[in-house]
Amino acid sequence: MIQPPTQPQPLLDVRDLRTYFLTDGGDVRAVDGISFSMAEGERLGVVGESGSGKSVTAASIMGLIEPPGAVVGGQIRFRGQDLLQLPEKEMQKIRGREIAIIFQDPMTALDPVFTVGSQLTETLRIHRNMSRKEARTVAIDTLADVQIPSPEKRFRDYPHQFSGGMRQRVVIAMALLCDPALLIADEPTTALDVTSQAQVMDLMLGLAEDRGTGVMLITHDLGVVAGFCENVQVMYAGEIIERGPAGPLYANPDHPYTRGLLESVPRLDDDTQNHLYSIRGAAPSMTKPPQGCRFWPRCDHATDKCVSEAPTACCGEGSQECACHFAGTFELETDRAGV
Repeated sequence: MIQPPTQPQPLLDVRDLRTYFLTDGGDVRAVDGISFSMAEGERLGVVGESGSGKSVTAASIMGLIEPPGAVVGGQIRFRGQDLLQLPEKEMQKIRGREIAIIFQDPMTALDPVFTVGSQLTETLRIHRNMSRKEARTVAIDTLADVQIPSPEKRFRDYPHQFSGGMRQRVVIAMALLCDPALLIADEPTTALDVTSQAQVMDLMLGLAEDRGTGVMLITHDLGVVAGFCENVQVMYAGEIIERGPAGPLYANPDHPYTRGLLESVPRLDDDTQNHLYSIRGAAPSMTKPPQGCRFWPRCDHATDKCVSEAPTACCGEGSQECACHFAGTFELETDRAGV
């Protein structure tokens, strides 16, 4: 009997993850039953408006949810091991060593009272048990890898002596010091100008490819995702509402929310006099999300079925998946494949 081919174990496998913030005003369902997986070396983009649950997903994976927040259900399996079942002491060995994160604001990610070099070497001495001399050599080499000029000199400087772009490079260096298998980049270019954004993204892409690091890029910038990620998942109101390979999804989005996000991106080659499209309304309160499809109050195509019945993930064209009763029946107003 011919056996089916064995599927490789995913690097990260999240199943029915639910992270709530338990407040006096009710439970805020920041992440409400999401499931996804990542392969070794994959680059996954996670997009959506502020409040959609992107950063809470990252914090849940890292084990950084603090009261009143709590992971109330689901599994987060990293190389087959459920991170939610690990005691904090064991999680500390994985956090920073196997899974690293780049936060939105590099100034808050770096301690202003310690030199950049001391913060880098501390990571190496904790996670890789290096001597002070070995750690210093590796830290300076890594600063050179992220294109910090005169790394031996800048090693002794404090974070306030670096520009915003340089601080973000230092944070990337810190995240990559231990050659993690998974790097979570949470809005890594938010505080940077456009030129610095492009440089930092190119740098991060090159380093990830060289080291075989899987990257989860969390952003609201669909242009950044298009140039960086192989696969994309779109979040709305604590749920994943569409996912698939970046190219096909950008060219033919199946969900009206994804379509709206793409229509909202300004284009330099658009010489029409039309106003820039915007999705009407605002994201719902996550203490009492809408019944049925959570996007229906803002959707131009909602029907009674959308109001009363929550859609399940269904197959769109090819490998796309979409949680919409009318998936694939909408068309983009303009060609957005090259966003």
